[in-house]
Amino acid sequence: MKKEIKVIGCGVSGLTVALTLIDKGFNVEIITEKLPKQTTSSKAAAIWFPFKVGPVEKVNKWSMESYRIFKELCNIPNSGVSMVPFTVLEKREEDAWWVKAIPENELRKAEKEELPTGYPVGFLLNVPLAETQIYLDFLLDRFTSSNGKLTIKKIADLSGFDHEKVIVVNCTGLSSRELVNDKHLYPIHGQIVKAEPKNGINCIAANFTFEETEDKLAYVVPREDCLVLGGTYIKGEGEINPNNNFTKGIIKRCNMIEPNLGEIKIKSVEVGLRPGRPEIRVEREGNIIHNYGHGGGGFTVSWGCATEVFKLINESD
Repeated sequence: MKKEIKVIGCGVSGLTVALTLIDKGFNVEIITEKLPKQTTSSKAAAIWFPFKVGPVEKVNKWSMESYRIFKELCNIPNSGVSMVPFTVLEKREEDAWWVKAIPENELRKAEKEELPTGYPVGFLLNVPLAETQIYLDFLLDRFTSSNGKLTIKKIADLSGFDHEKVIVVNCTGLSSRELVNDKHLYPIHGQIVKAEPKNGINCIAANFTFEETEDKLAYVVPREDCLVLGGTYIKGEGEINPNNNFTKGIIKRCNMIEPNLGEIKIKSVEVGLRPGRPEIRVEREGNIIHNYGHGGGGFTVSWGCATEVFKLINESD
């Protein structure tokens, strides 16, 4: 008899794991303090790209598996997932370790004239984009319509479950610092600007940081509801209130990599704290399976990590 599954957390990682396991025939309950739209996942640009996460070999494998499933989801009209052209700028061609995570026929090196002035190295990709305002609800709806149970409750201790009958999957992200005393976890401050949509804007990102502090990013992701402009990547910073100077810097850098952007109309400025960790943790401790520390790659590795969780369950049960 299969054990019951309790998934703790309802961001993209928790939802994806829960849906994967319920599709495999498990009885699954999500226990969460926050609904998807209240999580850090809701503030992500959610463009497929393995950004600043490790270990590289596993991340490439998980990212490729996620790519495959996201591409299938594009065929479902209300999923919020679509394939989009994406330009990735690099300082050097050899920095593009992530190319092994994407099918060869879905990328090529860009010609100089296809890139913004001052950025000689880049790649043109065809990748999935998950519009978070649609996609997270889509996952939750699929889970509940498959007889998944959702319980709104804060979990402060994982030892309170009957581990003879239950497998707990810990998808609590940054909260695992306290929940399982993981001192390797740290917040990564990520500020984004959401602007009114505009025509003719390229989906583009610089896969490197700007200025000496190495915490300033530039990416532009056009969505149906807005343009997502980013961002910041400040390790150890737990401030959740937007910084006006950061907003100005984000807009300036985004105009550098996408000159068509020009003047924008800001809809909102948001801050999310990414769960940073030297390496993503997907491992089993007795009847607890951990799946957290995805940094800036949560959506990108989500389906691959969920498949890994399923394998860990089957190894011992």
